Amino acid sequence: MPQSESIDQVTPDGITTAPPHDRVGFDEWREAISSAFVPLDASPDHRPGDFSGALSSITVGDLQLAEVLGDCSHVRRSVATIRRADPGVIKVGLQLHGHSTVQQNGRHATLAPGDLAIYDTSVEYGLHLTDSFDMLVAVIPRQALRVADRELTDATARTITTTTGAGALLGPLLLSLRSNHQGSSAATPLIEDAVADIVSAVVRSSAPVDALGSGQTVLLSARAYIEAHLGDPTLCPTAVASHHHVSVRYLQKLFAYDGLSVAGFIRQRRLERCRRDLADRTQSHRSVGSICATNGLVDASHFSRLFKQTYGVSPRHYREA
Repeated sequence: MPQSESIDQVTPDGITTAPPHDRVGFDEWREAISSAFVPLDASPDHRPGDFSGALSSITVGDLQLAEVLGDCSHVRRSVATIRRADPGVIKVGLQLHGHSTVQQNGRHATLAPGDLAIYDTSVEYGLHLTDSFDMLVAVIPRQALRVADRELTDATARTITTTTGAGALLGPLLLSLRSNHQGSSAATPLIEDAVADIVSAVVRSSAPVDALGSGQTVLLSARAYIEAHLGDPTLCPTAVASHHHVSVRYLQKLFAYDGLSVAGFIRQRRLERCRRDLADRTQSHRSVGSICATNGLVDASHFSRLFKQTYGVSPRHYREA
């Protein structure tokens, strides 16, 4: 779909919007979904000349929300397309009209109107749109989710209802953002956090009950404890292990399944909190040192080095950008 300066608009509140497009042919639609999301392969169920589709989107900070319409088709994220670009994002698809099937990690999720599915763009997946459809797709940075890799893998390609549980919170929130995206720019980081937190809750609640053994229960509780005490400079693996009445060695073993040490997880979450606060315009009056200290990183010089290693720029340059 051709892009022009008149398509995307920036509202006074700082939220970028794209008005709904007229329906276009298959080639333009395929190009549009690859440009808007991640590189994708797509093919129509019938002759390409019989296909029509459309795409419109808004962005709220690092969160992207797109409404995609079209006819019967197959969309695939292959190894080749992952190699072309892998930005590390998670998709949440909310079926508005029509039906679809999402396939990933050896599972298939069948979606009817009102159902959700989560899929990871860093892993191969397929999406079969079985009839004319309308789908709302949220694209969220993986690093914004408070879930482990195993939890995410367990939650992908599962049918999630929006009538009960965490899905009943997420569905209406996404619909509300689509319809009422005018808000204060000062609220943008809070909106991003709210969506990421609810998606994280959906991921955790979507895992099969038998997937959570006693060790996994301790791991989830330890992560929640860490999240609630990030501002405490004395927070350390020993303190977390002591609170849960387990040894540090056992706790390290639980965290190691996801490729992080306990200290590494604490550091990662503190840095992400600092990144969020630096992007928050309502906190522009606070110094970088104050922000890092509030999140438990009392050595400003050490924090600056860690931040640059993680995000590629210094905290000051990140805030200015």
